[in-house]
Amino acid sequence: MNHARLLCASLLIATLAGCAHPLTAARATTAFATRPVAHAAPTGYYAAAEGKTGQQLLAALKGVVGPHKDLGYDLARDVMFKDVDDLDNDNQVMDIYLGKVWANVSDRVTAYQNGAGMNAEHTWPQSKGAEGVAKADLHHLFPADVKANSTRSSWPFGEVKTQVWAGGGSELGQNADGVEVFCPRAPQRGDTARAIFYFYLMYSGVGSTNLENFKVEQPVLRRWSKEDPVDANEALRNDKIQAAQGNRNPFVDHPEWIDTVGEFLPSKLRR
Repeated sequence: MNHARLLCASLLIATLAGCAHPLTAARATTAFATRPVAHAAPTGYYAAAEGKTGQQLLAALKGVVGPHKDLGYDLARDVMFKDVDDLDNDNQVMDIYLGKVWANVSDRVTAYQNGAGMNAEHTWPQSKGAEGVAKADLHHLFPADVKANSTRSSWPFGEVKTQVWAGGGSELGQNADGVEVFCPRAPQRGDTARAIFYFYLMYSGVGSTNLENFKVEQPVLRRWSKEDPVDANEALRNDKIQAAQGNRNPFVDHPEWIDTVGEFLPSKLRR
């Protein structure tokens, strides 16, 4: 039996069993799958932010994207697995840290597979303030392999110099300053950076949001956003999240605004 037949047989078995099934090879798509085309933000969506810089730009952007629908955590995860990260509408979802593709994923239950599959990664950790409305904000939630997500834990993002764990291109270890950091695989780094900047924009100064990680991450996140620019998949994801919860990530639509803001932390919060 050739590779194509093996792949088809494996997908058929998983479909009949009604469970998620990992595809460790390249993402399998049917000949009939047609990926939707990403669209730009609606005309005038960011009008209130035009011409502004620094903290004034942040404040204007929060006024634009702050109001949104709170889906609740259970529904948000279902929407993420069923729609937002099923880019081809074929029940296949890729986890962000190992690059593993899972078939027959339609909600959080079929994704989780009793701990053997995927769960929701909070790019800004729950323990650092991703609570309440922020916990269910799809712009910083991503599908992640359960074990890789656990390995990331709540460590800040950064570049690893002394490695203690590696998988799928992601790493955990110490950075050049000896701080424990987690580094996602290269195709995810820019997406992660723009998600973190979004979360800061939305929730800095709200509730129990802790900026400890952000103070470590900000310099490398700026670089990652440039090294891994917005692609069609991330732009489409932004569209799908707007359809679900009613707002966009401005740093996906305008990644240059990261530089226009400059230092995100006001002087009183800097180390």
